[in-house]
Amino acid sequence: MVRQHVVHRLPQPGAMSQLAAGLLEIISRSRHILLDFDGPVCAIYAGTPAPIIAARLRHALGQTGIKLPPQAEGMGDPLEVFRVVADMGDDFAELAQRELTSLETKAVTTATPTPGAAEMISAARQSGRTVSIVSNNSGRAVSAYLARQRMTTDIKLVIGRNDSDPALMKPSPYMVRAAVGILDADNCECVFVGDSATDVLAGLLAGVPVIGYANSPAKVEALTQAQAAAVTTDLAEITTALRQTRSPALPN
Repeated sequence: MVRQHVVHRLPQPGAMSQLAAGLLEIISRSRHILLDFDGPVCAIYAGTPAPIIAARLRHALGQTGIKLPPQAEGMGDPLEVFRVVADMGDDFAELAQRELTSLETKAVTTATPTPGAAEMISAARQSGRTVSIVSNNSGRAVSAYLARQRMTTDIKLVIGRNDSDPALMKPSPYMVRAAVGILDADNCECVFVGDSATDVLAGLLAGVPVIGYANSPAKVEALTQAQAAAVTTDLAEITTALRQTRSPALPN
């Protein structure tokens, strides 16, 4: 049974609550921080809302002569449109992958950085930890955002949707396991920060503890029910925990 901690605000030093101490315990064991992209790092569709991207994806695919399944018509999440089209066959999947990657790469030009994300990443680096991105968004779009924000050197690894097979996307543990393997790390040395139940499930299936980032009140309960090891509403709490601990790989 995974222990769960819901963290609201880290108190001042010397007054660490039991709940905040739970988050601190998770961070203290980590050498590698894995981050979901859309949510913990930025709001990818801040400038162009997801339903508009989904509609543009449907239009682009329709222009090629593809007849979309009825369930794709009302979808506001471009990733769900991609899944439905990709399930139609390999050729459809490759076309949907190309079109969605193009749309995501344009979308990151108007993405909004998540408050506290840059500070969290900097704190992780300064504490001797690596930071990697594990995302269902395309790796090309993620890398384009990092370059635009001048964060490329801060990120050790980007594992994105670089394959047209939707079965490899979270909640599959494939991407999380791939990151752990490339980092040559043990599962217990990593922590995954995500903002959805699919992130939590991917982490659990990969054997990596997950800190849920609830960027809306409704997500606190959802992430807790999904069995995130800790849930926070403010990335500054993770930053504080990172600053109070050093990577186990470093001397005290």
